[in-house]
Amino acid sequence: MVVLTAERLVKLAYKYPTLHSNWYIIASTALAVVNQPQEIGKVLHFALRQQLLESLNPQDKPLLTDPYLLKLAEDSITSAAKADEFTAVGVNLPEVLIPYTYHDKLPLPYKYSRTEDITAAQIQVAARIREALLKIAPIAGLPKSINALTALYKVTPSTVRAANKAMRPATVQPGHVNSSSIVQEDVAGTRFEDQLIDTRDTIDGPICKKSVNSQQISDNFVRGSGLWESIYGKVSNRVKNQMFTAYPDLWQYAIHNVYSPILSFEDILPAKETSLCVVTALIPQDVPPTLKGHVRGAVNLGATKEELTDIRFLVFDICDWSGNVSWKGGKESVYKL
Repeated sequence: MVVLTAERLVKLAYKYPTLHSNWYIIASTALAVVNQPQEIGKVLHFALRQQLLESLNPQDKPLLTDPYLLKLAEDSITSAAKADEFTAVGVNLPEVLIPYTYHDKLPLPYKYSRTEDITAAQIQVAARIREALLKIAPIAGLPKSINALTALYKVTPSTVRAANKAMRPATVQPGHVNSSSIVQEDVAGTRFEDQLIDTRDTIDGPICKKSVNSQQISDNFVRGSGLWESIYGKVSNRVKNQMFTAYPDLWQYAIHNVYSPILSFEDILPAKETSLCVVTALIPQDVPPTLKGHVRGAVNLGATKEELTDIRFLVFDICDWSGNVSWKGGKESVYKL
C-alpha cells in the first residue's frame, strides 16, 4: 500500500506553517504509530533536501502545487526506494542532495552555501527522526519503534547514519575483567586496590559494583522528575498518585524507565518537541484522558495552540491515507484546545 505520494509529501511539509522546522519528525512518528514504517524513508529523503530551503516564500507562489517542489518530492520517493535496494546488497548509500538540473528553479531560497553546513543540517535531520522514533517506544510500543528504526536505517545515507555509540551516557558499563582486583586513585591521588566482588556476566560483558554509574542514574532521575513536573504542573503529584494507586510498579516504570532515561534526554530533541512527538503518538491510539494530559503538558512546555492544531490535522492526514485508524467517537472526539 502506498501511503505517501509526492503531493502528500509536499502537503506535509508546507500545508502546516507552524511545523516547518519539525514536520518530518511529526510525520515519521505518526507513520510509525499507524504501522507504516516503510514510508518513513520517503519522509527522510524529502526532509534531507527540503530542510536545506528557507521557509519563506518571497515569490508568493502556491507551494503545494509548485512543480519543482513536487519534482523534489518525487525524486525523494525514488531515492528512498533505491536506497533500500542498495542496502539489501550491501552498498554504501550516496548523499541525498537537490538535483543540479533544477536547483535554481525551486520557489524557495537556500539556507546554506557551504558543504559542511549542508552536511551538518542533514545529520541533524536524520538524528532528530531517530530520536523521535526512540522516544515514542514507551508511548506506542517498542515493536513499532524497532520496525521504524530498522526501516529508517536501511534508507539512511551513509554520511548521516548514527555513530556506533549510544547517545545517552550508560548507567551500567560492562567491560572485560582481567583480574580479581583493580587499582584506583582517590581524590588525593593515593593509589589503593579495590577487590572486584560479585562479578557477573551479562549480554554486554562482565559487570561488578564498579560498573554502575550511580551519578548518571541520579542525574537521570532528577532530570526525569523535572520533566514530569513541567508537563503536569500543579497536578503532577495527583497524576503520580493515580498511577501509584493503580499499580506501584506502573509509577516506578514511568519515572525510572520512561521519563528519566528516555523522554527527558534533550541533547537531540528538546522537551517541547519531545512533548509534540508524544501528542502525535497518542492521537491515533484513541486514548482521550492521556492525550488531554499531554496536550496540556505541551502547552506547559511552550507549544502554541496553532502548533497543536496543525499536528492534529497532519496526523489526521496520515491516518486517513493509511486507512487503518478510527476513533470510537470520530475525529471530533480527539481532544483539542
